[in-house]
Amino acid sequence: MRQFFLKTTLFLFAFTLSNCEKKDTPTLTPLEQLPKATKIGANTAGCLVNGEAFLPKGHFSTGNLNCFYINQKNFSLGISKRLNNTSSHIYIYIYNTNLHVNRTYFLTEDTLSDSKYGEFQAPYSVSYKTTSKITGELTITHHDYNNAIISGTFWFDAVNNIGEKVEVREGRFDMKY
Repeated sequence: MRQFFLKTTLFLFAFTLSNCEKKDTPTLTPLEQLPKATKIGANTAGCLVNGEAFLPKGHFSTGNLNCFYINQKNFSLGISKRLNNTSSHIYIYIYNTNLHVNRTYFLTEDTLSDSKYGEFQAPYSVSYKTTSKITGELTITHHDYNNAIISGTFWFDAVNNIGEKVEVREGRFDMKY
């Protein structure tokens, strides 16, 4: 009887221990890592850069996620990421334009007066920008003027000064400004 009890106890202990092993957690795809596309002023943003998730991360004196819509004419969105002491940034600028819901704005060149462009700043100050031929789009999906909330989606291709290209896809933001 004692031997039966001992064997049963060992079996139950082994069984319990085997069930307590850490289960493999599924790995999220880069797209699944992005925030949901909301319209509530959640102060979230993210996109894919060359297929990899790009999310605000790290400490910056100005913050790692910024949105401004000054005088209902000048819009800017900045998403910054610091990893291993290197920084990279996504910027979208639309100047001298009243933004409207369900309207798409083409991201092209950085001009003097009516700029509408996207930019990716890679580590070590390598800058990639949209051009008249390498473009993108920003679509405003929600704008609550009274509560200063703006939401939208974006994508763009951009090139650096030696012609290397970066692809920004599946961008989304839901910000208070």
